[in-house]
Amino acid sequence: MEKQKEDRAGQGMKIVSIVWYKVLPPVFGGQKGIAGFNQQLGKLVSLTCLCSKDNPPANELSYRLLPELPTHKWQFLQPSCWNKIRETISLEKATHLILEHPYHGIAAIRSRHSTGVKLIVHSHNIESRRFRELGKWWWPVLYQYEKRIHRKADLSLFKTEADFRWALQHFKLAENKCLLLPYGIDPQPFENIVNARVQLQQLYKISPDEKILLFAGTLDYEPNAEAVEVIYKEVVPRFNAKTFPFRILICGRNRKKAFQYLRAYQDSRVIMAGEVEDLNLYYEGADAFINPVQRGGGMQTKNIDALAQHLNVVCFEDMVDKQTRALAPDKLFTAAPGDWEGFTNQIIRASRQSAETPAVFFDFYSWQNIVKKLLTRLQED
Repeated sequence: MEKQKEDRAGQGMKIVSIVWYKVLPPVFGGQKGIAGFNQQLGKLVSLTCLCSKDNPPANELSYRLLPELPTHKWQFLQPSCWNKIRETISLEKATHLILEHPYHGIAAIRSRHSTGVKLIVHSHNIESRRFRELGKWWWPVLYQYEKRIHRKADLSLFKTEADFRWALQHFKLAENKCLLLPYGIDPQPFENIVNARVQLQQLYKISPDEKILLFAGTLDYEPNAEAVEVIYKEVVPRFNAKTFPFRILICGRNRKKAFQYLRAYQDSRVIMAGEVEDLNLYYEGADAFINPVQRGGGMQTKNIDALAQHLNVVCFEDMVDKQTRALAPDKLFTAAPGDWEGFTNQIIRASRQSAETPAVFFDFYSWQNIVKKLLTRLQED
C-alpha cells in the first residue's frame, strides 16, 4: 500500500534538475546532497538532470543525465546556456524545474515564461549570507538577485529551520510557498568495525592506544581551511598538555593555489590524508569526528554524514542546527564559540563513548522520506 502511495505521488510529473557544477561521483556534503536527492527522486518520477560537462556518466542512475553545461561560473550569463535550459525543458515536456542553487535564475524565469514550467529553487545555504560572512564585497548584489529568484519561484526549498525562517523574514516569502527539506543520508548499520580501525592503524602507523580523530571536508574552502589551521594552533597543543594519546586524520580536496599554504603545517600527530579513495573506511575506523569550523552558515553536512556513520561529533554550539540537536542529543558534544579548552575537553569525552545514532535521526534525514515529503507537497498544487 505504501509503495502504491509513493507511485501516485509522482504520477504525471516530469522534472528537469539544473546542476551547474560537478557532483558525480559524490564525495563531500554538497555533492552528496544533490546526487542522493536526485537518485531517490528519479526512482519515483521522470527526472532529467542537465549538468556541467565534468559530471561523468555513472552506472545505475535512476534518472537521465545530460552533462552539457559549461564548467565555468560565467555560464550563468551566457544566452547559449539559457537557451539550452529552455530547450531541455521543452524537449522533456517538463512540468517542474528544480534549480540546485539560485544562480541559473535568469534562465529559469525566462524558461517559465515560455514553457509554463513550475519553478522550484533548492537552496542549500542562503548564498548571499554565506558570502557576506566570508567577507565578499559583492554580497549585496547577490542578496538582491537571490531574493528576486526566490520570490519568483513557485516553491522554495531550505535545508535548515534557521535558513527557512531567515528567508521568510528577509526575502518576504509566503510560508505556503516554502518547504523545509533537509540534507539526506542513507541509513548505515551500527557496527563496531574493528577491521577498519586496524586498517587505519596499519596504513598510518597508529598505535592501538591512540584515539583516532577525523576531520573531513573540502579544504580549499575558507572555513574548512581555517579549521585545519586551528587544529594545529589550538587543538594539538592542548592535547599535548593533557598527555592525551591521539592522532588526527584530515581528509579532503585541496587543489586551489590560494590554499597550498596549509602544506606548511606539520605535526607528527596530524596526518594530512588528502583525497582518500574510500572515506567510509575513515568514518568506520575513527573514534570521533571533530569539526572546528567557526563560520560558513547553512547546514553543516559533515556533521550529518558523521552521525549517519554513528560517530560522535564535536563542534561549536552555533554550528549545529536545532533539528539535529533534537534528534541526536547524546551524539553531539559542543562547546561555546571560541572556547578551545572546552572544545578539546569535549573531544576527549566524545572519543571515549560509543553509541548508536537514534532511529529518529535516520527517519528524519532519510532520502526516501525527504523526497516523499516533496512529492506530497507538489501534488497539493
